Amino acid sequence: MSYRTIFDEAVSEVPPSSIDLDRVISRQRRRLRLRRLAVIGTAAVAAGAIMVGVAVTGGHQQTAPPAVPNPTVRIPPPGQNQVFTPTDRAIFEAMSRVAPDLEWIRQDGAWEGGVVWGSGASTRGYTPDGYMGQGRVRAGDRFGYLTLGIPLDWGALRSCSPREVKEARCATRTGPAGETIQTSSTRNPHGRLGRSPTGFTMTHSVWVQRPDGVVLNVRITGEDEDPPLTEAQLTALVLDPAVAEVAADPLRGDARVRKQLINSWVLAAIQRQAPGVTGAEGEGPVFTANDLGAGWSDRGAETRNTTDTYWGYGRVMVKRVAGLLSVDIRRRDAAPAGDLVCGESTPTRVCAAGAGPRGERHRTITTRDAGGVATQREIDVRRGDGMWLRVTLAANATGRFPLTATQQLGIALDPTVTLPGR
Repeated sequence: MSYRTIFDEAVSEVPPSSIDLDRVISRQRRRLRLRRLAVIGTAAVAAGAIMVGVAVTGGHQQTAPPAVPNPTVRIPPPGQNQVFTPTDRAIFEAMSRVAPDLEWIRQDGAWEGGVVWGSGASTRGYTPDGYMGQGRVRAGDRFGYLTLGIPLDWGALRSCSPREVKEARCATRTGPAGETIQTSSTRNPHGRLGRSPTGFTMTHSVWVQRPDGVVLNVRITGEDEDPPLTEAQLTALVLDPAVAEVAADPLRGDARVRKQLINSWVLAAIQRQAPGVTGAEGEGPVFTANDLGAGWSDRGAETRNTTDTYWGYGRVMVKRVAGLLSVDIRRRDAAPAGDLVCGESTPTRVCAAGAGPRGERHRTITTRDAGGVATQREIDVRRGDGMWLRVTLAANATGRFPLTATQQLGIALDPTVTLPGR
């Protein structure tokens, strides 16, 4: 789910954007390749707030020095197999200063190993487009739902409309380091837990745009009309030095986002080479088409996704022909492919070697069974920078491939199919 989708669901009217989103996403993707990134699933957003503004990032980060770690920082109990990222921990540290009495608590009915603070990347298509964290909190007998987002590319904050000024107390001011700070508060019909004696809840929302273009938004929706955090505390949270330190690169340090980013490059390369390609699910000669990324996975070999390696696979289908495609990328490790020479071909193994447009060396090996039916096509590429790739495609039961050899080689030679910087 993308930030645009999230906000469309959360508000009745989305402020117009003055930017070319496709161009921005393309620019951000190029910039993200230089970052250490990672991924998790998208965090859902509680509805009801009147949200103002959109965000775009750029330039170089100029922030206050990182805050000294506080031994009294309260960290939510992690869910099963959950690992908190640097951005998560910065938020926990800042919150311990801003609201020392605040507690992180489980959702009503949540099981003991469930997530208290859920966070990760939202996505646009297959590509991570921002950080979002969310969880239930309490201060004394006041309960609420906290959401903090850091979109990567969105647009500039706009002025409060007269309706927002009247109905949401929308106000804009300048922060201590030149930030644009926009606050609003809305009274909303209670739609979920029924805790409010009046039937209404209160939502406080704060948007901050820094001089370097980084935008943060934070919101607290109370379970009655007295949320556990004030507008002033929300503002202090997103301006805190610990959060400021991570905000320009909020997805750094999350291995899951890093894998998701590479997945997005691989899937985009497949779609460029074979427009109309879909995913495929099912067994036997008949497959059902589905979203290309829905079945793309590293299940069974998760440890092969590291800083210097990547592996993903999924069934692809073109014109009702389906086959299993896998992509293996390694940084400066060509051992699996050897020296990319062919040797003599045989009836069950046909090999062809060549050079790519950027000086890459590549080799294509097609294997056949004893009856001459094709079973697999494997393409190895060694790039000039030492990067090694293997793109393997299985044929269907009749020996047909969903992609041509040229399309498969195009994926292997695509320079965007790579590993991000460490």
